[in-house]
Amino acid sequence: MNDNFINEYFGIGIQNGKTPENLGVLWRSAQNLGATFIFTIGNRYAKQACDTHDAIKAIPYFHYDTFEAFFENLPKGARLVGVELNEKASDLETFEHPRRCVYILGAEDHGLSKKVMEKCHHLVKFKSVKSLNVAVAGTIIMYDRNLAKPRS
Repeated sequence: MNDNFINEYFGIGIQNGKTPENLGVLWRSAQNLGATFIFTIGNRYAKQACDTHDAIKAIPYFHYDTFEAFFENLPKGARLVGVELNEKASDLETFEHPRRCVYILGAEDHGLSKKVMEKCHHLVKFKSVKSLNVAVAGTIIMYDRNLAKPRS
């Protein structure tokens, strides 16, 4: 029997991504690192040369005009994990990724809004003096998820 509360999956996306190139790189990484779906909130994705695998045709892509519309459509049982340099965020090195989750990243220059962070079930950060490029940050999160670590 297929039990959706045992099976694992994850999606990843960006709210108001600043540069289309970063989306292309993140989508390529998402496809390679096992994302079930990708999404944008606010700014839409436009085809980029850096998405050489054409991930947007290989895995489901969703677009939402607002965070509220996205949040209303969060998969049942999924945990929303915000990636943000924030004092309340858990360290990635010890973070137990939820079995079913959606990772959300903020724009390169503003990060996640306070409203979004309040709606997240978890916030996660990694050791970095300053913020990283959003595609790099998302790739690090997905790579860490693929490590043999306990799940919550």
